[in-house]
Amino acid sequence: MIRYNQIENAEFFAVLRVRIQHYFKSNELSIYAEDVAYTKAIVLISAYALAYYTLLHTNLFDLYLILCVILGMLKIFIALNIAHDAAHRAFFRNRRLNDLMLFTFDALGANGYMWKLRHVHSHHAFTNVPDHDADIKQSALVRIFPNAPLSGLHCYQHLYMPVLYGFYSLHWLLFRDFKDFINTPTNNHLTHHRKVELIRLILGKLIYFTMMILVPYQLLALEFYQVILGFIVMQMTASYTVAIALASAHVGEHAEFPEPDRTGQLPYSFLMHQIITTTDFATDSKLLTHLYGGFNHHVIHHLFPNICHIHYPSLTKILKCTCKEYGIGYNENKTLIDAIHAHLQLLKSRSKNNLTIAMPEF
Repeated sequence: MIRYNQIENAEFFAVLRVRIQHYFKSNELSIYAEDVAYTKAIVLISAYALAYYTLLHTNLFDLYLILCVILGMLKIFIALNIAHDAAHRAFFRNRRLNDLMLFTFDALGANGYMWKLRHVHSHHAFTNVPDHDADIKQSALVRIFPNAPLSGLHCYQHLYMPVLYGFYSLHWLLFRDFKDFINTPTNNHLTHHRKVELIRLILGKLIYFTMMILVPYQLLALEFYQVILGFIVMQMTASYTVAIALASAHVGEHAEFPEPDRTGQLPYSFLMHQIITTTDFATDSKLLTHLYGGFNHHVIHHLFPNICHIHYPSLTKILKCTCKEYGIGYNENKTLIDAIHAHLQLLKSRSKNNLTIAMPEF
């Protein structure tokens, strides 16, 4: 059983928590969504609906493709701004309303139930821990973990992986949700789930593919291959849009992937583990913060995942000051370009370096 080390830097985390609490109390704010988040959610969903409506009323293939690109980007922005907070029960105070908003994932082709299991109960619980973080899986195609086997194919991974990232969303829609449904244990450590979740999974996929492929094909004077091409363009746009956020937050040049010792104990405390394994990027960009639902302020999110993302810019400033005061390392890429470069550098370094990194014994 995997477990974290005893608490370290207790004073730092106590002071940080007090300062965070003071921020909300002094500004008379709730940790949940405020008017800005509600407005943004309405704007994003309305823009998605408008783009889809327009898509169903055009027979111009060029415009169809442009609308598919827009829908692909909006799909990710909606997921990160609404469904992500809902999964952490940070959008509404009411638990049932958060669970309802989680169906946003299903409307976008993914499965909210499986995503929450992967993200909240696996990724946040064991961030960057090899074979335990379901959001960062090792495969034969890519070498990310320092202790993973090195093959000749990996020498070129920094060249071919950026191409394969374009199929991330399509793979997720067609395979990953089903595979994880079969293989992911539930909270009771069983490999089966409630039947209603299987119905939700299948029905959600059928509705999404019907809306995005069959309905346009029936209504528009486009060839079937054109509709399929538009769908692929939509998913590739979504793939690259989300890959930027995921890779920048946890899989950069200086990323750490702590492993447990023989007894199952990790080298850091849970909170210190989150700081070490997570990286912020472009925190000064208001545009990226709004579009990505605060995903660029990822360190503070991992420390306080139950807080709505609209508060992250202010909380990140508190985090930076407190880290500097206590001499705690804080990982950040100043720009989005820096973050992308850091990920590519990781892929390149892992393609050559086969050194085994020893984990501490306790």
